[in-house]
Amino acid sequence: MATAEKVIKEIYLLPMDEREKVARHIIEFGIKGRHPDVLEILDIKGWQDDIARKPFNLKQAAEDLGVPPITLRRRWVKAGCVSAHKIGRVYTFDVRSLKELKRSHVTTIRL
Repeated sequence: MATAEKVIKEIYLLPMDEREKVARHIIEFGIKGRHPDVLEILDIKGWQDDIARKPFNLKQAAEDLGVPPITLRRRWVKAGCVSAHKIGRVYTFDVRSLKELKRSHVTTIRL
């Protein structure tokens, strides 16, 4: 059975021009999505859903939105621009909500 480690080792054994083809395909697949003629071998949507189920902490959410943690906590959460759950002193943020906020509002919010 092939494993990721075995495949990676095999890729390193390829001539440089063949490695570049593999890298180009992976990058293009990641940016544009799969080509309709290529079989789907990776469940990217499933991976994204798994990642989205795990909430971000304050630092991760701030990095994702491109703002300092203090701005996120003191301005955006307090003003209700971002929904957060607070347990004790720890804030958690729903990844899907952050993604939606980035898509629709992050460039227009100025507090």
